Amino acid sequence: MNQIARRRTMSAASFSWALAAFVSLSSVFSPVFSPVFSSTVSAQTPPVGPPPADTTRPPVVGGIAAPADPLRGNPATMSSLGSQARTMQDGFERNHRTGLRFYNGGADASCEVPLGRICYWNNNGDVPPPAERNDAKLERDQLLDLLAQAQAADPKDDWVNGMRVRYAIESEQRDVAIRAARACKGTQWWCEALEGLALHNANQHKDATTAFARALASMPVAQQCTWTDLSWWLDPTTHAAYKATPCASRSAENMRVMRLAQPLWMIPSNDIQNELYARRTMSRVHSLARIPYDLQWGDDLLESQIRYGWPTAWSVQNGGVADPRPPSVIGHEPTPSYDFMPTVEAIAKPLSATPGDWNPKRQKARMRYAPRFATGFGALPNQFARFLRGDTTIVAGGYRLMRELEMGRAPYTAALTLDAFDGREPRQAMRDSAQANGALLLPVPSPMLASLEVLAPVGKRAARVRTVITPLPAGTRLSEYLLLQRGDVSATPMLERNALQAYGSNEIEGGTSIGIYWEMYREVSPGQPLQVSLRATRVGAGFLQKLGSSFGLSKSVTPVSIKYNDNGRPDGGPGRSLNINFPQVPAGDYQLTLMVSGAGTTDSTTQVIRVKGGK
Repeated sequence: MNQIARRRTMSAASFSWALAAFVSLSSVFSPVFSPVFSSTVSAQTPPVGPPPADTTRPPVVGGIAAPADPLRGNPATMSSLGSQARTMQDGFERNHRTGLRFYNGGADASCEVPLGRICYWNNNGDVPPPAERNDAKLERDQLLDLLAQAQAADPKDDWVNGMRVRYAIESEQRDVAIRAARACKGTQWWCEALEGLALHNANQHKDATTAFARALASMPVAQQCTWTDLSWWLDPTTHAAYKATPCASRSAENMRVMRLAQPLWMIPSNDIQNELYARRTMSRVHSLARIPYDLQWGDDLLESQIRYGWPTAWSVQNGGVADPRPPSVIGHEPTPSYDFMPTVEAIAKPLSATPGDWNPKRQKARMRYAPRFATGFGALPNQFARFLRGDTTIVAGGYRLMRELEMGRAPYTAALTLDAFDGREPRQAMRDSAQANGALLLPVPSPMLASLEVLAPVGKRAARVRTVITPLPAGTRLSEYLLLQRGDVSATPMLERNALQAYGSNEIEGGTSIGIYWEMYREVSPGQPLQVSLRATRVGAGFLQKLGSSFGLSKSVTPVSIKYNDNGRPDGGPGRSLNINFPQVPAGDYQLTLMVSGAGTTDSTTQVIRVKGGK
């Protein structure tokens, strides 16, 4: 959401943004424009003055009118229906603004990002905006009917083409928006951009990417440079170096940034890149005509929409009974929205990234995005384990859909993608109709950034984790282990079979039974058995607790201790599996170590298991 500045202190809300622009509410409130800055930061309240100039007319500077915007159309050549549509659009927005309902949320929000005349705050956790009035919906539908007639009369009218796509999107008529964009016969880049906007809004990612690529290719070079500029999304510490790079040479940098920022790598095209171009397109549409803020279009409105998206709902809010100023208009962007930009370090060195390099709840975010394919986005509980197939490392990416993720009912789509960021095609394993937990397998030929993702189309929720995976060292004799829902009791446990019933996380409940799968890459036989031990030890246990555990007096310190001789499998295969009964113990972290000894050589692998609940 958004509002312009009343000097009142507001505490930070959760994560959505609000922009509040002061407006004149003619015929209901005083025509005086009273800006409001909802902020805890220092800001000067703009002076009271006359209503803003009509945004449909070119500005006058020094007595000389600025060149007319070519997308507005020429009054001397436009069709009579096109002229009527312009008049109706202006009247619709005036009536729309006058009839906006009051918003009951946002009272505790604080200004996090001041942008010129406006201010944004994170508002994901606040109450939703009020429903739009039915008469406004009817008037928009009437406007859309006239715009359709005007477009049919003159499909080269760029203004009409843009407005028809805009209002079809506002009324959630996705198919109408696509048809309107494809009926456009005006300026080529404009028609292509409108089609990209409509397709992106309909989650048609590949087609949107194609349309935006055509738009960029056909627009003037200077404009192309502006549209592909990522500065507003980047950390300010990188701006100087980014700007110093010629626009024509930024392609590789832009591709890396947008790849790292892409919410889900399972999506066939980069939707966050499409979102950037969609915001550019919608902002250009908004610059052509009146919008509910009734502000002269300027760089602050442009920056706010490029960084946080365009409003999809509107309301009004006042400062309370003691505030004599007229209410301000609030624009509500889609929620929940997230900061998908990685850290500066991850952008510079993707193959050194950790899960912590993505923080969707970052304060004062440079950008936010609410994917249309998922209204919720969470951190995915996971477990990664590596195994050998000859000289090749296989990674098992396990996931588990916890209740807290609110993923809803099946089906789910799970995907594991590996990207080396060296020009090679990423590797991907995808599973449709996936279970709520399991593991996906992929070979890892070199260090690669892994993105493990789950999408719930019914619940419209998504979850992911990203981390770097490296191959196992040459000569590895013992793999890492994969936790299972239950141990494989067969004589020939196989990774591919057990991956389907992977537990999917290193976080378990106390008093539960889980399985474990691992592989050994060394000779073993009844004549030369190997000694296997599996031991869980509480992390942070004191000396006396450990001493008591060594005498078998404290199960809370060493809840698991298993030893046996391994005489080898009948078929000589490397896979092993067993069940573990993890008793009720205090909640906390436990180091689970698997150790294999024989012929004077010992190998071990350790992971930290977090026990929830407990005694």
